Amino acid sequence: MCYFILDKKVVLNTRKTKKNMEERRVLSEPEKLQLLKNHKNCYLCQHTLEGYSREEIQFDHIYSYADGFPQDISNFAPVHSSKIEGKLNCHKDKGRKKPVDYREELRIINELNKIEGLKDLRPKAIESVFSINENQDKIIFNGVELPLYNQKIGSEDNYYFFHEVEVKHLENDEKIQLRTLESKILPLIFNLKKSVQLLPSLGRLDNKEKKVKIFDGQHKAVAQIIGNNRKKIPCLVFVEPDVSKLREVIYEAHTSFVQQRYKKSHMDAKLADMYRQKILDFRKRIGDDEAPYSEQDILGDKTSAQKRNFIISSIIDEIKNELNFVQNLVAQDKQEQKTKPMLWQSLERLIQTFCNSKLVDVPSDSNKNFRSQEIENICFIINEIHRSSIVNKWNPENQDDSNHILCRTYYYRTAFNNWSQILEQALKFSLEQMLGHAVQGDLCYRETFSSTTKARFSGIIAKLFNAPLWVLENNQKQISGANKDSLVQELFQTAHLDYIYLSSIGTSN
Repeated sequence: MCYFILDKKVVLNTRKTKKNMEERRVLSEPEKLQLLKNHKNCYLCQHTLEGYSREEIQFDHIYSYADGFPQDISNFAPVHSSKIEGKLNCHKDKGRKKPVDYREELRIINELNKIEGLKDLRPKAIESVFSINENQDKIIFNGVELPLYNQKIGSEDNYYFFHEVEVKHLENDEKIQLRTLESKILPLIFNLKKSVQLLPSLGRLDNKEKKVKIFDGQHKAVAQIIGNNRKKIPCLVFVEPDVSKLREVIYEAHTSFVQQRYKKSHMDAKLADMYRQKILDFRKRIGDDEAPYSEQDILGDKTSAQKRNFIISSIIDEIKNELNFVQNLVAQDKQEQKTKPMLWQSLERLIQTFCNSKLVDVPSDSNKNFRSQEIENICFIINEIHRSSIVNKWNPENQDDSNHILCRTYYYRTAFNNWSQILEQALKFSLEQMLGHAVQGDLCYRETFSSTTKARFSGIIAKLFNAPLWVLENNQKQISGANKDSLVQELFQTAHLDYIYLSSIGTSN
């Protein structure tokens, strides 16, 4: 079963089958006039509607009708919708986002444009009142008694405490925290609107100034202040630490001692699991375990990159259910590539090249939805690549074997990036020749390949890996040492290895 498929239309149709489901409301002219009287500004961007004709204004639901919210006139608002260059079209810019969510996004972006960091939000903290008991195991901080901990290193004491510190008592640490905000702050803000904050911001209590200065985690602090209007921020506060040593620790933490990130395969597995759970949650909300669903409804609140990653991870998960290729022949990293020919990044690139990594815009039960056929088609191509490039060649036990060296050459990153693109072009071109018309969309996202198509594709794939350039020792050395795709691309061009060569009829493999 495929776990990705489809679009908002399905959900609307599903909900409308329920009893007493009202049709989408169409506002009357008097109702529109009343809304314009009540709203002088665009609901989305909060800028004036003055200077916009009636044809340049749309009336949107504030809270989504598709999510079951009422259609009272109070749930509608006017928004800019001008097609004239230089004027606002918030209705179009919103895209598929819910109006209430897009309005909040614009508010946050507007707030972020005014600042460079926490120092602009909290330029000067209010002094804190604090005292430490004689045993140095408790601190009274702004009237709240808290446990005081000591991370003793040798004979040196390092006292700290945890607390939700009121924002008015916080300011940026100009001695340690010198960075401005990065672009990643925006997705972080939206993540913290619906997810728990796992780690606190780090601050130090300056005994002289009696202020808490944030030296690490300013992005989280700003995200909570702007995005969630928090009046208190979770903090780990060091009491009068050695600033010079702390500065050194922070630098090393962000450079030399950055911990290893999740392996891509683990991330893909987590994303696939999360996607399945999102589908289950969606069906639970609908009240139907078999309800059709849409990729837009499941992933509509994600960024374009996140949507793509979810879809690719789900496709890989489906491939793993059909083939053992991924488990047996795809390496997590270059070290593991000594025993498995294909890199995980290359697998993802293969999926992106041949499959549809965008959200599908047709219902899950539509005969125009080809997600399940897509899996069949990509599995066929992977099997043929396996048969032509790996079987009877890959032999990590004897790495000096000429066939093993040949196979290894195929799967150097720069070689793979080039031949995978050429192969996709050749297969699509040959399909166009067979059909007699241009082929639109991604190669695998269509009806299951016919037996005739499969036979033609098998020949092309075999021809790719039997091309003369691969066996020349000098070429193998150039490919193994190439650190740029363009270097291998030049080699392919010199050898005339392109989609025309691969798809030409009547040429031996």
